[in-house]
Amino acid sequence: MDDIDMQVVNRYIPQKDFLFFLGNTDPKKNAARVLKAYRLYLEQSSVKRPLLIADLTESRIDSLLQQEGIGNALKQHLYYPGYIRNADLATLYNAAFAFLYPSLRESFGIPLVEAMACGTPVITGNTSSMPEVGGPGILAIDPCRPEEIARAVLRLENEDTLYRRQRKYGLLRARQFSWEKTADELIQVYRSLFK
Repeated sequence: MDDIDMQVVNRYIPQKDFLFFLGNTDPKKNAARVLKAYRLYLEQSSVKRPLLIADLTESRIDSLLQQEGIGNALKQHLYYPGYIRNADLATLYNAAFAFLYPSLRESFGIPLVEAMACGTPVITGNTSSMPEVGGPGILAIDPCRPEEIARAVLRLENEDTLYRRQRKYGLLRARQFSWEKTADELIQVYRSLFK
């Protein structure tokens, strides 16, 4: 984590050790509840890490804040650069304190694996494919409960042993996913069909 390219980070946010959320306008990404959870986090945290939000415009964020009755006070802690280049994602995962991926549903969830491969603790939903992809050691929460999302972030922030364990777990878990392994398993399926 010491060799992070801060020039890349600073294109999007002025510091490392932030919370990172890949959102977009699709309701399944759960942006409204992430913002609610972030407000709860700010109320309880002594650190108050900023939140980097990818793929949401300021007008969409303003709309969500108004719709959810959150108010604009937390905007001073938000960074929303819009689109983030794929080439910059690994640097941002590595620079992040934690990755928030509390989607309501995903068919697989590649960003989950990408963040784990960078050793970044992941907070994800306990629905659809995320528990299977994340495995038994992932921090899985009910994505419909902002207080659970906030509580998980606070635990990572306040429990150093948990934080280190999640970093190590993610690195090990991510090794189970590769295109080579996927291709090998697909070949085995084809071979079993033609026996």
